Amino acid sequence: MLPKRRRLSAAEVREVIARGRGRRGEVLSSKNIEKQGPFACAVVVSKKVAKSAVRRNSLRRAVYRALQGAVLPQSGHMVLFILSAPPQNAAAAFAEDLKKLLHV
Repeated sequence: MLPKRRRLSAAEVREVIARGRGRRGEVLSSKNIEKQGPFACAVVVSKKVAKSAVRRNSLRRAVYRALQGAVLPQSGHMVLFILSAPPQNAAAAFAEDLKKLLHV
């Protein structure tokens, strides 16, 4: 899990959904807004991807683990990652998509 200062609040998530610019990867989509302050992000997994809350939370945590291994920008962005399809090999798919989507 990312530190609290690196996670978006509910109000910030709504702002990113409303005003963010979108990008697509293989299994992840992202919306981002440039801002002042540290880089912050959130991960959303919808019921269309996984019906079970246990499975959705597992996928969300897997994305957060992949984020910990990725090189994150130090400042300037609020990013919302949306899981658009359940991957076969989660760790590799998330790492590959994050590498593409974080080069904003």
